[in-house]
Amino acid sequence: MKAYTDNGPTVGLFSSFVPRELLFALGCVPVRVFPTATKPTLAEMYLPRNFCALTRNLLASFLEEERPRIQAVIFTDDDDSSRRLRDVWAEYVPVPIWGYLEVPRTNDSLAIRRFASLLADLSREIESHTGNKLTVGHLRSAIAVYNEQRHLLESLKASWLRGNLPTLLYRNLRRLALTEHPQRANEALQHQVNAMSASMPSEVQVNKATDAGTRLLLIAELATPTSVVRQIESTGARVVTEVSDLDELSVAQQVPEKGETLEDLLASLAEAHLTKPPAPRTRAIRRRLDYLAQLARDRGAHAVICAYSKFCDLPLAEYPLLQAEMERVGIPVLLLELEDEVLSGQHRTRIEAFLEMIRHK
Repeated sequence: MKAYTDNGPTVGLFSSFVPRELLFALGCVPVRVFPTATKPTLAEMYLPRNFCALTRNLLASFLEEERPRIQAVIFTDDDDSSRRLRDVWAEYVPVPIWGYLEVPRTNDSLAIRRFASLLADLSREIESHTGNKLTVGHLRSAIAVYNEQRHLLESLKASWLRGNLPTLLYRNLRRLALTEHPQRANEALQHQVNAMSASMPSEVQVNKATDAGTRLLLIAELATPTSVVRQIESTGARVVTEVSDLDELSVAQQVPEKGETLEDLLASLAEAHLTKPPAPRTRAIRRRLDYLAQLARDRGAHAVICAYSKFCDLPLAEYPLLQAEMERVGIPVLLLELEDEVLSGQHRTRIEAFLEMIRHK
């Protein structure tokens, strides 16, 4: 069963905890919102300069747009900055808010049941805006579409980790999956998978060595700025993982499509989103530190670069613990506090010096 329409309203999301399957099953095209403003100047009329730089850039992006690409947005209670953005948005941005989703901070069975109930509430609110009804068939079909996308992205990630797909192209494909109609995105991802398969006829090519040079684990909130990735890889270093909503913090495991009722399917979505790799917002610092340390070991990372937005409270509050944990296992860490997508000369110098130090250890 297909979704209600291939051209439904485009709904912007600010968090990876909102199941895109739910919106797609209700006839919407869910897209993750990325900032387009180069400077948060316009947002400073509404948010102080010492407020989360990512949040200010997101607000400035919509204040600059004469005709926003999205027709509605959904907010979550991720942190204080997202709650404040919602307050400002409701007054000054001409894009309606179609929902506010509370997300539990834990992932036990009680939290999963609670989150499934909250997803049911959100679906009813979206139904009131679209006029569409959430059904078992539509939700199961939407889950299948996104499971196909996860499968394709995992295949592309494997190619990237083998060194057969450039980092910037892989990141562009990840972003495409988050920002375009899912079925059209899947067609583009499948095309890339097919092209990769056609260009690698021999086992030798598939398994070529990729461990030369410094291997880096990147940590960010929404995504590491492209300028940072370019600077890193221009020195001969290699990004081997990115822990951000763009990649590792998205739901990667297949969501079970089984179940005879909406409650069954909503429970599957709730569990998948609450048990995905932990973000700073969750009350699971030990689980997050263990996850990051294990990921660094699995990918053979020599060092970590944290590319955080300036004044972003949750990751910056976590950083001292993260730094201590990584250095305990012999992995040095560099912190970059960034205002926008543009990498300053000072940041470039710090990256170069850090990588030079790693090479000479």
